[in-house]
Amino acid sequence: MGRRTDLSSLLSSGATATATATETAGEGTQPAVRDTTHPVSVALADLAENPDNPRHELRDLDGLTETVRERGVLQALGVVPRAVFLAAHPHHEEAVGRAPYIVLHGHRRLAAARMAGLDEVPVLVREDASRTDEDALIENVQRDDLTELEQAQAIQGLIKSYGYSQRQVAARIGKTQGFVSQRLSLMKLREDLQEALADGRVSVEDARRIARLPQEEQALPGDTGTPPPTVPKARRDYGVIKIDSRGTPEEVVESLRRHLAPAALDRILELLAR
Repeated sequence: MGRRTDLSSLLSSGATATATATETAGEGTQPAVRDTTHPVSVALADLAENPDNPRHELRDLDGLTETVRERGVLQALGVVPRAVFLAAHPHHEEAVGRAPYIVLHGHRRLAAARMAGLDEVPVLVREDASRTDEDALIENVQRDDLTELEQAQAIQGLIKSYGYSQRQVAARIGKTQGFVSQRLSLMKLREDLQEALADGRVSVEDARRIARLPQEEQALPGDTGTPPPTVPKARRDYGVIKIDSRGTPEEVVESLRRHLAPAALDRILELLAR
């Protein structure tokens, strides 16, 4: 009989590695700019979110909120003064309102702090807002916690804003050109099919297949011409994780790591430990 492998221990070690990578490549790393100061505390009411943030929805906040409630916000948010932000992005004046600071990095931490009932959070104040959309894209795509459609929309926006080629975008976000090409293929879908993908009415695999067709031939799998039922936003499903029941524990863990954010992995560990 082969060696018995404990799924919980595999997930635990993988979650630790994932958390380390997240801190290194994601929210834990502020861009290397010379004008970043030491952390200071700012009231939540004085912070507005960056309208260029590509993360359309903030998911898996429960675990982070609990941590913030118990220990506070451990990693400072990256912010920029309102005047500096509007000098680079004057078209966002209405969106940011009158808040003195705009959040460039740390939107999940900000949301968790609000949910936890905090009054203030630590921030690092920058004086450069010229490429905030590019910074936000790189931070989020490197963390792999956007949906594929959100990644596609953000990458397309980066190409339009800066005129990058797919190869240049891949280099900027630390991904392969194939990764960029796969995401951008989803932008060939009709708008209603993109909404179906976001709502979970079509899988990413089916969406990629449909995107190869001319738009006039595109349709949901099994579509008979009757409009599909509307899925309430509160019940959005971002896809089903397919796991081969005959696979090894290592294969199961690898599948979970590819599809789940660190907070979700932590929740699985908690359930397995019961």
